Amino acid sequence: MKKGVPIILLIFLISTCLFSQQRSFKVVAKSNTGETVNLYKDLYALVIGVSDYQYGWPDLPNAVRDADEIGDVLSDLGFKVTRVKDPTKNELMTAFDDFIFNVGQGKDNCLVIFFAGHGHTEKLAYGEDMGYIVPRDAPNPDEDMSGFKFKAIDMHTVEAYARRIEAKHALFLFDSCFSGAIFNISRAKPPLYISYKTARPVRQFITAGGADEPVPDNSIFKRQFIEALQGEADRNEDGYVTGTELGEFLQEKVVVYSREAQHPQYGKIRDPSLDKGDFVFQLRSKPDETIQYKPDETIQYKPDETIQYKPDETIQYKPDETKQEIGYGYLIISSYPPTEVEIDERRYRVAPPLIEIRLLAGRHTIKFFNKELRIEKTIVIELLKGERKRIHERFN
Repeated sequence: MKKGVPIILLIFLISTCLFSQQRSFKVVAKSNTGETVNLYKDLYALVIGVSDYQYGWPDLPNAVRDADEIGDVLSDLGFKVTRVKDPTKNELMTAFDDFIFNVGQGKDNCLVIFFAGHGHTEKLAYGEDMGYIVPRDAPNPDEDMSGFKFKAIDMHTVEAYARRIEAKHALFLFDSCFSGAIFNISRAKPPLYISYKTARPVRQFITAGGADEPVPDNSIFKRQFIEALQGEADRNEDGYVTGTELGEFLQEKVVVYSREAQHPQYGKIRDPSLDKGDFVFQLRSKPDETIQYKPDETIQYKPDETIQYKPDETIQYKPDETKQEIGYGYLIISSYPPTEVEIDERRYRVAPPLIEIRLLAGRHTIKFFNKELRIEKTIVIELLKGERKRIHERFN
C-alpha cells in the first residue's frame, strides 16, 4: 500500500561525534576499561526530501523541511551534509551514486543518507513484501503499476548500495511504514559499553513502522530521533548513543506517542560480514550544564556553624548497601487508556506520555489508576542492575 506520509530514508553510515571539519581528524571513543576505540576519520550525510509530487501522490509539505531539520542536527554533530530537494528518479540515483562512490569509499568514514518522502510496500508474485522509496516523478501504483516499478527505487537497490559502501558503518533509517525484509529484526539489548566490537563493519536499519502502518506527515519518528541525538537515548550515560540504543529508544517512544499506531523495527543486514559492529554517535556536551562558581557565591563557614559528629551518629555502610553493589536500572512505563502511575508510593505523571525513571535495582510496587474509567491495578516487579525494563498495561 502507498503511504501518504514522509518516508524518511536515512541511509546512515553513522557514527558519532565530532565537531572538527579537518579531513585527517580521527574520531575515537573510550571503552569502560579505558581503551581507545578508533571509530571514524570523517562524517558525511546525504539528506533528501520530496514534498512536491507530480503523478497521483499527495504532496507532503513537511518532507523537505524534515530533511533540512535532520541535516541541521547532523551538521551540529560534525557531519558534512549534502542536501537534495524534490528529486526525480534520475536525480535521486545520481545523488546516491555521487555520494556512495566518492565519500562512501573511505574505509574509516561514517555516512548518513536521509530520505523524506512517500514510501510504498508491494507484495510480489512469489509472496515477498517489497518496500519502495518514491521520487517525485513516480506514478501512483493504483493508476500505473508498471510505471511505478520503473520509477520507484526498491529495497534490493538500496541493499546493493549498502553493500557497495566501503565505509565502516552504515545505518539505514526510514520514517515510514516499511517492510524489513532485507534485515534481521533485532530484539537484542544494546551493549553496555563501547568496545572493540563496536568498530567492526555494520549496516544497520531502523524503520518508523511496519508494512501497512500509516506514518503521519507530522513525523513523530523525526522528533524522537532528534531527541535521541540530544542525549535522551544515552541510557548508560557514557556520552555515546549506539545504533542499537537508538533503535530501542525509537521503538519504545514512537509506539507510545503514536498510541500504538506505529511499531518501529530495527536490525542489521542479513550478512555475517556486515552485522558485527555498531555505529556510534558521540554526543555533544552541553556548555550550560557547567557550574560556574563566582567569588561572591563562595560559602563561608563560621565556627559556630561547624557540625559536630558524635561517635554514635556515624553512618555505617554495609557492603551490600553500596551503590556499586546495588546498582541502578531503568523502568519505562506506559498504559492505554492513560492512567496515573504510582511507584513505591510516589506519584508520577499520567502515562502516556511515556514515563522513564532511574531506580535502584530491586523490588518495586507499581500502581495504575484512572478514577473516571474505574481502573485500578497493582503489580510488583524486580529490576536488575543495568536492566531497562518496559511495562505496558493495556486496560479494556
